[in-house]
Amino acid sequence: MADTTLHELCKGYGALLSRSKTPQFPEEARRANDRGNLPLHAACSFQATREAVDALLRAHPPGASHANGVGNLPLHQAAMWQAGSDVVEALLNHHPEGAACRNNYGSLPLHLAASNDANVEVVKLLVDAYPDALHLQNDDGMTPLDLAMGRGGGVVGGERGGAGGGARDGSYPSEAVIALLEGRPPPPELTLRQKAERYMERADELERRAAGLRGTGGRKGRDLKDAVAAVRRLADCYPQALYSAGIDPNELEISLSNAMAADMRGDGGGGGGRRGGGNNDPGDAARKQQMAVEGAILDAVKGRSKGGTKASTNSTGPMDPDGLSPGEDRDELNGVRDRVEDLISSIVGLEHIKCQIRGLRRTTEICDLRESLLPDNGIGVRGLSAAMLGVTLSDEGGRPRAPHMIFFGNPGTGKTAVARLLAKVYHELGILRKPKFLEVERMDLIGADQRSTVAKTREVLDEARGGILFVDEAYTLGMTSKRSRAENAGNDAMNEIMRSIDVDEAGRDSPLVILAGFPTEMNLFLARHDELRRRFDVMFEFPDYTCMELAEIFVDLVHAKGFYLDDSMRVDYIARLLEKQTDVQWRSERNGRVSEMLLAGARTEVRKRIRLALDEQEVDPQLILRVDIETAVMHDLK
Repeated sequence: MADTTLHELCKGYGALLSRSKTPQFPEEARRANDRGNLPLHAACSFQATREAVDALLRAHPPGASHANGVGNLPLHQAAMWQAGSDVVEALLNHHPEGAACRNNYGSLPLHLAASNDANVEVVKLLVDAYPDALHLQNDDGMTPLDLAMGRGGGVVGGERGGAGGGARDGSYPSEAVIALLEGRPPPPELTLRQKAERYMERADELERRAAGLRGTGGRKGRDLKDAVAAVRRLADCYPQALYSAGIDPNELEISLSNAMAADMRGDGGGGGGRRGGGNNDPGDAARKQQMAVEGAILDAVKGRSKGGTKASTNSTGPMDPDGLSPGEDRDELNGVRDRVEDLISSIVGLEHIKCQIRGLRRTTEICDLRESLLPDNGIGVRGLSAAMLGVTLSDEGGRPRAPHMIFFGNPGTGKTAVARLLAKVYHELGILRKPKFLEVERMDLIGADQRSTVAKTREVLDEARGGILFVDEAYTLGMTSKRSRAENAGNDAMNEIMRSIDVDEAGRDSPLVILAGFPTEMNLFLARHDELRRRFDVMFEFPDYTCMELAEIFVDLVHAKGFYLDDSMRVDYIARLLEKQTDVQWRSERNGRVSEMLLAGARTEVRKRIRLALDEQEVDPQLILRVDIETAVMHDLK
């Protein structure tokens, strides 16, 4: 059995929690895919929250002791994929014997944690659960300490390091982890500054080592060539991975093209084709071209952006909560930026939705990687085999489809804004053909009779083709109106939308459909339309904003409108003002609109101050003072 819908939802956790409230959830939670993975395995592999893991364990308690095709328990997956310590603790509570279970390669969970850079809290939990694991070897004769120190092998079998070697990417285990694996108390925790200095020292050391290896022969030279080839493959197949290292894959590709062009002209590294009496040896030309490529990649690595090192020297206004002046570009400080991550990060709160988007992104990138590296139906290519990649890939080829969704939440919780942003994100990922977003209501779908209703709905679907169709207040399709009193008018529109979804499965370019509405009304609407609940697998709940989130939204709005705040104004202070001057019920009826109301009130106070100012008194029309916000909270948030 290939991955189920629940396996896919486990790559995030917001939609998973919504689905856990459905009657079929316990049955879904016990279904294993063709690799023997339960949804619990998938959740542990994608760093789900404790709440999501608890929901899966409640639905299927034996899942904690279920081994997949290579003998990994969910605890092995959690240790291997750097799940949080609270998740590992939950798994140990349900199945404490799991700490002593070996997979098909003889690895305990502690072996996988040690070889995959698990944090010190996870290592401590596993050591406390099974102290003997410190001295036990896996099938390759490696103890957890050996793996952490990087004396192991490479990726074995199909589950990322059945034996596994630590520090494969040049990283080092923390001193606290090494101390635990050696059986001694961990040293005092380093400060953030000390950690940053350690990382910079290691990065500089690796760069010096890479520069020293350039042009050398033997095993070191081969290792360098393999590393350079890996960076090139990442740039081709998985460019987002380079962003986190501070390398823009587009700039790298330009550098590679320039280096190869220079080599062809004969002005790169003295590599002219006519040098030495016109020696045109093809092997010599290939070696020079390879050196040009290696040089470009090594230069990109050494010149990678290091965020946070630039200081503002010309700031004319106060710094924002991130420490930036109003005119300063965050991109300049943070180095290379990822367009998709920038879009996701612009959402305040709603972490469960961000996680779900990232999960779909990972699935998309893995499918792209498979198509690039395994063009021969899974036959090994470039040193990789289908067995090594198959653990995270579905059996069906092609890119994944974004699921049709249901959004429900109180007014102002960001349903429309998130849907509009999803159109851009999914287009960036190549999931949608267009970044198009079309918002409609009942009146845009319902006609005077059934024929006109179907015609209007088809027209809307055609207009939204390739993008997102957002049906706001979708529950009104189950109501009658003065314009159309027929009870089935809304049903006709919904039937046409579902027919379009079915046709889309056959290959047409129908839009991604999102139904939205208020919680109570949407639940009643879905209760009367079971077919809708089955067709729309993913439901997202938009909770009410906290005062801190409202304050963050307000600050974002201030900067977006070209204003800046007084030096004394901080996000936590604005949050305390909101909490003191407004009540929960009032905020829940408005949510994000509270921030808009606060900004409108503050701008009114700024205009008043300008009108009352004397001719000789200069007033900054873009500066919002503390008194402006305090007055706006008192008089405008009613």
